Amino acid sequence: METILQRLEEIVGVVQALLVGKDGLIVAGTMNGNEDEEVLGAMAAACFSAMTHYSQEIGTGQMRQAIIQAEHGTLHLTEIGDLILVVNTLPQVNLGRVRFEMKLAGQQLAERVGAY
Repeated sequence: METILQRLEEIVGVVQALLVGKDGLIVAGTMNGNEDEEVLGAMAAACFSAMTHYSQEIGTGQMRQAIIQAEHGTLHLTEIGDLILVVNTLPQVNLGRVRFEMKLAGQQLAERVGAY
């Protein structure tokens, strides 16, 4: 799994990639056990959960992906079964490439997660 996440990080402008459970626990990451990784995983899961509840409340159904653009970068969250793929990027990243690579990574991760 780490290899798939590392390939995402090789994209120019990608800062980090994490795979977290919807409970906020890190499944795989590229920050080498950094303490911030656990905090970021928990916060990403909480953010995804809140957006899921919001999308259901307004009638758009189950949320699958979210992109949050901020002043200093973009946060990409994609649901992969019971997991969330989290990719943090700089503002000047090619968003189309990131979304495409996340889709491929999601398919590869789903195959691996399904094997457990």
